Amino acid sequence: MADSQKRSNELISMSQIRPYLKLLLKNWWLIAVLSGTGYAAARLITHRQLDIYAATAEILLDQGGKELDYQKRLSGAANVFNYNNTDAKDQQRILRSFDLVGRAVDRMALDVDYFLVGRLKTSQVGGFSNIAIDASPELFNPSYLGRNIDLFIEDAAHFRLRYTLNNGEVKELVHPFGVPLEGPELALTIAYADSRLINFNNPAGPQVNTAALEQARKQHFQFRVYNRGQRIGQMRGSLRVNNVVGTNILTLQSSSTLAGRAQEFLRILSEEYIEFTKEARLESSLKTEKFINIQLEELVTIMDSLEMQVDGFKERNEILDLSREQTEFFNALVQLETQERELEFRMEALTSLRKYLSAGLEDNSLPPTSYLIEEDPLLIEQVSQLFTMRSERTSALLDVTEDSYQIRRLDSAISNARFTITKYIEDTREAIVDQRSNVRGQINGLEDRLSGIPATQRDIVVMERKLQVNEKLYVFLLEARAQNVISRAGIAPQASIIEIARNSGIVGPNKRQTIRNYTLYGAIIALAIAFLRMLLFDRLESTQELREITQLPVVAGLPHYAEIAEHPLAILADSRAQITEAFRSLRTNLQYLLAQEGANTILVSSLHPGEGKSFVSSNLATVLAKTGKKVVLVDFDMHKPKVHKNFKFSNQIGLSTHLIGRCEIEEMKQTGPVDTLTVITAGPVPPNASELVMNDRLDPFLQTLRADYDFVILDTPPMLLITDALLLMSKVDTGLLVSNTQKATKRGIEHLEDLLNQNSLSHASLVMNNIQTSRVRMYYAKYAYKYGYGYGYGYGYGGYGGYGGAKYGDEPETQA
Repeated sequence: MADSQKRSNELISMSQIRPYLKLLLKNWWLIAVLSGTGYAAARLITHRQLDIYAATAEILLDQGGKELDYQKRLSGAANVFNYNNTDAKDQQRILRSFDLVGRAVDRMALDVDYFLVGRLKTSQVGGFSNIAIDASPELFNPSYLGRNIDLFIEDAAHFRLRYTLNNGEVKELVHPFGVPLEGPELALTIAYADSRLINFNNPAGPQVNTAALEQARKQHFQFRVYNRGQRIGQMRGSLRVNNVVGTNILTLQSSSTLAGRAQEFLRILSEEYIEFTKEARLESSLKTEKFINIQLEELVTIMDSLEMQVDGFKERNEILDLSREQTEFFNALVQLETQERELEFRMEALTSLRKYLSAGLEDNSLPPTSYLIEEDPLLIEQVSQLFTMRSERTSALLDVTEDSYQIRRLDSAISNARFTITKYIEDTREAIVDQRSNVRGQINGLEDRLSGIPATQRDIVVMERKLQVNEKLYVFLLEARAQNVISRAGIAPQASIIEIARNSGIVGPNKRQTIRNYTLYGAIIALAIAFLRMLLFDRLESTQELREITQLPVVAGLPHYAEIAEHPLAILADSRAQITEAFRSLRTNLQYLLAQEGANTILVSSLHPGEGKSFVSSNLATVLAKTGKKVVLVDFDMHKPKVHKNFKFSNQIGLSTHLIGRCEIEEMKQTGPVDTLTVITAGPVPPNASELVMNDRLDPFLQTLRADYDFVILDTPPMLLITDALLLMSKVDTGLLVSNTQKATKRGIEHLEDLLNQNSLSHASLVMNNIQTSRVRMYYAKYAYKYGYGYGYGYGYGGYGGYGGAKYGDEPETQA
């Protein structure tokens, strides 16, 4: 009781651990094999993998620089190049944009990837030392871009290409060096890169370096051709841009399987990005200069025409000097007309701005800057806000679609801003029209006052007045253009490289992790297979395992007996063998199962065929008879009888002939190898064996045997296939159900219990047969200790060969 209480208090009992220990012990070889296979596969894979080289660079944002006055106002309001953490995310997107990466790719020679193929490993190189490949990706069949193409030197004048077609067929072609190849799949030219193989500059003709050529012919070359879009996608995929928290520093990381390529790419990308930060403001400045130049060209044309008219008119007419009052009127008229021209200039600028506002939502170009020459802070602020919202919309489309809530909200805000600015422009235009009307009225009044001047004099005054007006406007535009050019010269990039692209060395693949993972995967697969085997095919291999899954009593465990075919009666073959001792233990335990007075009938059966029920019944009958008891063994397996074979008896008559009334009990009795043992064989196999079991002669037959013998043993058919044993179980005192370690499973024992429960049969016990030697020794050592048998009595096992203490002989035994 104390031991039981102690076991119940244990957190983990041995019975819980035993299945997993068994799983490991039975499948250690599978785990070792699959783990080793995974390790070997990983070593091969990692050996063939290309090394990955990485590079890093750092860029600092918001470095300022000289700006035009109007640009400062615009950038300050729109916050285009005044970076914060939010705008840093936009710059990350810009750095990874298709166009900017494309500009970097265009500066690199990335049309072809070159490889040298070895026996186990393929290595990527920057190019072939002896061979130059000039590919035209735009002329390639698109399905062959990025595909491996093998190259071999066939002879001094020809090369051979090998590649796989779309239908899976391998194509090979031989082509001359230096001759363009333009086929349905490829478009390239392959030539010698230097004179180490063939010297074409030799005056005597091309000279072949035979040794170098033979060495090159042994080499397996391989290359791949990519177009611009594919290469940009590759470089964008390897590019990582991160913002250092709390700073305006962007960290660029890139990787490539070719040493040095990632470093070169980051160097060029950084340079292109620095230029990109200048381009927006340069574009704005250039737009302003273009507008001013157009106005200057028009003024020059007008001024040249006026000067020619004035000079010609003065030569043809006498010109009078103006009076002082008329001169003042003339100067005032010149100022008014200059003011009128400036108002016209503003009208043209507003017209240009209105065209910009009419552009679609996707237009993210800078607004025209000509209107910013005149101070209008409110208009500048409104246009800057519109530009900011358009920039936000362009950035948001990198992450969301046109139908998203964020884009719809920005579209609504942009539409409202456009409407507000357009309304403001129209109001401003109306105000300018009113100002022009007022100025025109003053000009008309001054012209009336000057109407008293002679016609010729008035004409020259008008011409000179127009000339002066245009000269003042020309000077004004020249000053504006000069200021624009000087300020543009001082434009600095809004970012700087604080760490040039540096090589970070080999960063992948993680070969150790790959080897570890593959080894682990092999072990996991092995454990999964082992666990599956345990669930579906696991056999019960010891009496302890059998006891743990069933409520039925387990009365004996029989060891593996290798000579069962030659000597089925193990009791007589070797009286000191383990199997003999096991049957003696079974005989002893039967005393407890047949404790009731007069109980002497024992049924022996099994769940499956071939579990050893006839072997058990034959040897049990023999070991009981050796104690001097009268024992009768009846073979009730009339479907497939075997008892007569174990004893080498005739089976001409037997149970089947008795049950049909053709012989009496005494006629079918045969004496066994022990005088007190009687064997009744099954007799000829009848066509209706199961019906004979329900014959009326059965009960009197069993009653006669009970009366005449001390033990009656019935060998019956397996329960899974035939119900004879279940019918006979109700007529016996106890049943011994044999379970073989080769077939016993948990589900099988559960099914056996279900059969017994369904037929209300509770007087059955289990016998585990065919236990391996190591488990038998453990079982009997425990059994001997439990029941107090010492070495002096010969029941405790001291080794493989015999027992300690007294030894058993062949003489008849007496039951204690």
